[in-house]
Amino acid sequence: MAEQKIVKHVVINITNGPKVLNSIPPGVLAAGDSTDDPVSLTEAEYEAAKGTGWFKFSAAKAEPAKV
Repeated sequence: MAEQKIVKHVVINITNGPKVLNSIPPGVLAAGDSTDDPVSLTEAEYEAAKGTGWFKFSAAKAEPAKV
């Protein structure tokens, strides 16, 4: 069996209620919440979660501006 590709994303729940995020490890995001750091998902779970329309994904956490 081929190994699944792992992707990392910051995830934001854009719905009005809590949603389960099947990440590694799995978690629950309340309405409007986001992960603080990128979470790991298999590429298949990422595509499935993206297809729900429940989440917004960002490839990386925004870094603070350096002064």
